Amino acid sequence: REPTGPPPQVMSSDQPLRWGVLGTGRIAHDFSAAITQAPGNKVVLVAGRSPEAAAKMAKLYGARGTTASGTAAYAELMAAEDVDVIYVATFHGYRGDQVIQCLRAGKHVLCEKPLAMNAPEARHIVAEARKANRFLAEGHWTQHFPAVAEARRVIREGTIGEVVSVIGDFSFPSSAPADAPELDARGGGGVTMLLGVYPLLAVLRFLGGRPEAVLADGRVVRLPTGTIDVVSAAMMRFPGGRVGIVTAGFDGEGAQETLVVGTKGRLVLGNPAHAPSKLTVYVQAGERNRYHVKESDFPLPEHPKSLPPLNFPNGQGMVYEVGAVSRAIRDGRTEAADMPLDASVALAEVVDEVRAQLGVFYPADGFWYRLRRKAASAVGPRLTVSVALAAVVVGLAIGRRRGL
Repeated sequence: REPTGPPPQVMSSDQPLRWGVLGTGRIAHDFSAAITQAPGNKVVLVAGRSPEAAAKMAKLYGARGTTASGTAAYAELMAAEDVDVIYVATFHGYRGDQVIQCLRAGKHVLCEKPLAMNAPEARHIVAEARKANRFLAEGHWTQHFPAVAEARRVIREGTIGEVVSVIGDFSFPSSAPADAPELDARGGGGVTMLLGVYPLLAVLRFLGGRPEAVLADGRVVRLPTGTIDVVSAAMMRFPGGRVGIVTAGFDGEGAQETLVVGTKGRLVLGNPAHAPSKLTVYVQAGERNRYHVKESDFPLPEHPKSLPPLNFPNGQGMVYEVGAVSRAIRDGRTEAADMPLDASVALAEVVDEVRAQLGVFYPADGFWYRLRRKAASAVGPRLTVSVALAAVVVGLAIGRRRGL
């Protein structure tokens, strides 16, 4: 689509970037704390489902809360003239429409991951952002950590040779109660959407492009709200025979590392790889199993004692994401350099394929999309849906001819 919104303005460096926060959950608190620690950024307005919840959270971060209740509070935030960018921190089963409404209201948006419930919704949201000519990024904070930036530099300079495979894990025993959003199929619960997206994105970003084939398996459970996955594993084949392997789980203590393997060595983003503060690089030292090893630490910023404790490991690192978004908006850019919108769409496509092979579908997928995904997965990743449907039609025709 051609942009119809006004061009984004370049902001002065001495003008603070004014944030609105949509949501009052744990991730909203941690991100608001990061905003207060990023020079040139400030929280000005918090929107919650009740004025009380909004005011309580806003007070912690030097902001004001919305005065309306429910969706009216969100509309109040979107209409606020003193808000430049909105961080959408509601659960992902409900945030797609909220992101679009923010963009249509002329606001820049950072949306917590995952951006959408499925690939069609991701494409729609991206199209709306480009039409509105406003900044949009999916909140994969990992991509903005200094350790990840250093890993990219090491790969770019050829230190470990040509990358041939990427292996990632994000698994830990979950203590979420049975009624937690993470386990609610109606809102997009399940381990692939909650945890698997991190190592999946690492594979896509380090190997580049889209996989030629995806093979997934795992363990699913059927709950009153629907079927979700609690353990998932996926192997992806990329052009040139390169491979990516990803595991995610709610019931076991995994390595939680990202391993990038090259022809001359390897690198490891240490636990927790989704918020890394350590990078180890191994380079061949002339004979097998001997290496030059370089360990690099990237200390995280201190979390102010005056603020509530963080809810997520290494949550201080969200300040890097705040900085990346702030720089992009100040420069008049509509995408984040390290998390472009095409990467979000590619990730959503892979997640859809993994879910389909596991048999995990959400109400938001809709009947026809669900049918197409089932057909494509049933006949294998290299066949198209049209071929699958054609095979069904031919099979029916042969059956009728034979009187079956």
